[in-house]
Amino acid sequence: MADRVDMPLMRRLKGGQQLVRVRLSDIDPNPRQPRRRFPAESIGELAESIRRYGLLSPLIVRRAGSRFELVAGERRLRALERLGCAACDALILPDAGQDTALLALVENLHREPLGFFEEAEAYRAWMEEHGLRQEELAARLLKSPSAVANKLRLLKLPPSVREELQRAGLTERHARALLRLTGEARQLAAARQAAEDRLSVRQTEALVRRMLTEPLRAPAVKNLCRDPRLFVNAVNATVRALQRSNAAVTSRVVERDEAVEVIVTIPRAGGAKEAAGL
Repeated sequence: MADRVDMPLMRRLKGGQQLVRVRLSDIDPNPRQPRRRFPAESIGELAESIRRYGLLSPLIVRRAGSRFELVAGERRLRALERLGCAACDALILPDAGQDTALLALVENLHREPLGFFEEAEAYRAWMEEHGLRQEELAARLLKSPSAVANKLRLLKLPPSVREELQRAGLTERHARALLRLTGEARQLAAARQAAEDRLSVRQTEALVRRMLTEPLRAPAVKNLCRDPRLFVNAVNATVRALQRSNAAVTSRVVERDEAVEVIVTIPRAGGAKEAAGL
C-alpha cells in the first residue's frame, strides 16, 4: 500500500505530536470550528462506521490547561459521543498558534465538504483573527487568490438571502448570480423564484438579467404578497437603510392569526412620534 501523503502543515507540527488516550469529557469544542451544520443522519452513518470498524483516524487536540481543545475531528467526536464511548485515541499537537487554527479549516475542507457559506465565513474569520490578506490565505490553503476572493464575495449577500438559498438547496453559482442585484428585497425575491421554479444556474442568470433591465413585474409582486416574510423583509431592509443614514426610524412586526402587521415609527420634527401601520 502506498504511503499516505503527508501535508506540509502536518510536517511542521509533527515534532511535538503525542498519541494518547483521552476522555471525551475532557475535550472542549473548537471555538474556531468553521462547520456550522452537523446533520444527524451524517453523524449516525459515521457512528455506525466507527462501531463496525473502529476509529480509523484519531482526533486532533491541543492542551488547554488541564483540559484539551479539539483542533480537528468534531464529526468523529459527536459520533463517538452518540456511541456512548468514554475515551478515544487523540493526537496532541503543540500550540503552534496560526498553524493549529488553520488545520481545523483544512481538515474540514479535506473531509466532508463545508457548505459554501460556511467556508466563506471561515475564511473571513480566519483572516480577521490573524490579520491576513486574501493572497496570504490563498497561499496557505493552496488555492488561487481569485478562488478565495470569489468565496468571500458571497458574504455580501444578506443573511435572509443566504438562508433562502440554503433552505432551497441552491448552489454557489446560484448565489453568485444574485450578487449582480442590488437590495435585499430584490435578491430575496430572485432566490425565492429560483427555488419555487427550480431554476438552473443559467435560468437564474437570465432571471437576474431581466430584473436588471426591467421594472418589477406583477408576478414578482404577487409572489411577494403570497409570502408575508418577503414583504416584511423588504420593509425592514428599507428601515435599516434609513437607520444607516442616522434617521431615527424604527419598525415592529406584530403577527396575528389573520394578518401580519409591520409598524414603522417616524419621529415628527417637534419630537412627537407617529406610528404608521403598513
